[in-house]
Amino acid sequence: MVAPDIAENGAVVPVGAVSKLPNTTDIMIIVEKNPSPLAAAFTIPAGTNADVQTRIKMGQSSNVIAVVKADGKLYSATKETKVTLGGCGG
Repeated sequence: MVAPDIAENGAVVPVGAVSKLPNTTDIMIIVEKNPSPLAAAFTIPAGTNADVQTRIKMGQSSNVIAVVKADGKLYSATKETKVTLGGCGG
């Protein structure tokens, strides 16, 4: 899970996730305190590196969670990100 400790603008928070687990098929980015927690979802084609980067909106400081599906099991990593200027209507 890659996310900043402090995001100055909640409207464009850069995040990413990398999975070294074999047979990774999906990566989801979840923002715990957003009105719609699922911020991004990626399907990873077979034979490719499971490495995704994107920008998300965060309404307030929150945990950002990367959920990886590999071999039919779910794994997660969490990073707390503080937002100084809200992006979801703030």
